[in-house]
Amino acid sequence: MDARYLKNVCEEMAPFFEEQGFKAGKNGEYNKDDIKIKIEYSDERQMYLLKKAGEDGEFSELSAWLFDDSQTERDAAAVGMDFTETLAQTLGLKKNSRLNRIVDMPVAKKDGADIATFAKKVLDVYPQFKEPYRAHIQKYGNFLYLNFFGETLVPQIKAVLSSGDKKAAKKLLPVLESTYVNGDKATVNAMLAVLAAAVCEDEAAQAGLNDLLSENNHMLKSVISLAPKFKTNKKLRAALVK
Repeated sequence: MDARYLKNVCEEMAPFFEEQGFKAGKNGEYNKDDIKIKIEYSDERQMYLLKKAGEDGEFSELSAWLFDDSQTERDAAAVGMDFTETLAQTLGLKKNSRLNRIVDMPVAKKDGADIATFAKKVLDVYPQFKEPYRAHIQKYGNFLYLNFFGETLVPQIKAVLSSGDKKAAKKLLPVLESTYVNGDKATVNAMLAVLAAAVCEDEAAQAGLNDLLSENNHMLKSVISLAPKFKTNKKLRAALVK
């Protein structure tokens, strides 16, 4: 459905393509010498995709941005900005006034075990956090993940759970469940701490979490047992409860 905003994504990227000498082709393709780029929307994944062709001519994914029917033209422009920075980085271009915010995005590992994988999945679900992520890395030089999630993900989850919007909550469920099953100890603990911080002082959010995890009682009990620690652990509270 939201392929209707493909034009907006491409328009945001147009100055970059023109500056770098790319020519527009058919079906969202852009070509320069032997470089082929494609921008498309996946109905199945509800994502805009940025792809680049390899030597064999097959396109591989450079970046993906979750985009459903709740989003707007302004969000589509943000997709174009993100894709522009990703493409500039992939092509090895020097930073300039337009691209001076380039920061590597977290990359998911195949085993899905580490904090970068969790962060990548979070940014796929909530792409509005990509710019705050870049700003965070530029400011601190590395990923202080509890602080970052405390400023972004915790209030987002709290708002979603307390709203009673089951559709919005279920978008997050695959990220939580896959992390709980596949994540390493530090990543699972971070994810549980984020959930506990979101519900520790909000009865409506707790009720929303109870409903969301109604079929994953073990994870729910882990969150419930952790929530009281936010009253006594000042360091944990300072990082995650803003």
